[in-house]
Amino acid sequence: MTDTKLKTYGASALVAVAAGLAAALLFVLAARASLATVLLGYFAPMPLMIAALGYGLSFGAAAAAVGAAFVALLYHPALGLLFLLSIGAPAVLVSAAALLAPTGDDGRTRDFAPTAALLTSALVSAVAIAGGLAFFSWRVGGFDALMARAVQEGQPLVEAMLKDAKAVGAIEPAQLTRYLVFAAPVGIAASQILTMTINLYLAGRVSLISGNLPRRWPDVAQDVSIPPLFGALFAAACGLAFLGGFAGVVAGIVAAVFGMAFALQGLAVAHVLTRGAGLRPALLFLLYVLVVLVPPWPFLFLAVVGLADAAFHLRARKAASRPNT
Repeated sequence: MTDTKLKTYGASALVAVAAGLAAALLFVLAARASLATVLLGYFAPMPLMIAALGYGLSFGAAAAAVGAAFVALLYHPALGLLFLLSIGAPAVLVSAAALLAPTGDDGRTRDFAPTAALLTSALVSAVAIAGGLAFFSWRVGGFDALMARAVQEGQPLVEAMLKDAKAVGAIEPAQLTRYLVFAAPVGIAASQILTMTINLYLAGRVSLISGNLPRRWPDVAQDVSIPPLFGALFAAACGLAFLGGFAGVVAGIVAAVFGMAFALQGLAVAHVLTRGAGLRPALLFLLYVLVVLVPPWPFLFLAVVGLADAAFHLRARKAASRPNT
């Protein structure tokens, strides 16, 4: 019996090491800046999440530590710390949130907690991006100094882009650069919560298919339900974003992550409201095509739908209007 437990523990430890190395490799590849490697880099959290969901949070944390150590030893300690803060810790925290669903009245195994995972992804993304912005502002002597340096370094790239697009003179390069610099943290924050959510879903499916997931798979489209209070927080952050400066950018980051969270709830609403419709596959396919090809406009529409669902319970109304059989 003891030997069996040791073998099982050893196999799980090997999985943690392999997951950490795989995540570190994907993280390092993203730095090569080619389209293929950058796309691969978006999936760096997934091996860590697979380890956490399928083998336990302790093994997920061990995998994150292995990945950070690998990057730190082979490249630079600062990069190892960056991996831990931007990939490792968020992956484990989001995985932990996904396993927070309480045991049901029937005493059956707990399932995923999609809403907790989504809100944790939003919180982690906001803290990571705002924290990074605060750190770099401190390093260069303040937020204004950081923005000035970013504009100075980015303006030649923008000028080259405008020249290639034959738009020289139509747009002021300095003004466009400043806009892009201020918008970058907001866009990165929205991208991070989306990336974390996609990675969690894929990691959960892999763990489920492999038989390692110790939870029931939920009806994600029905279970994602953000409390209306976060809608008020989103609205307040949108208003504060117009303050400008560091406070305005941080407010924009908060608005972006919770706006994306409501957009994902809006996507869940689309899945539920189209159930039973004959054109459902075509409608959902078209929606996903629009999401991929013309962001951010579909996300803005979906965020409005998600906010409406939080306020007026659109999915519950559909369920209540369904005739009993």
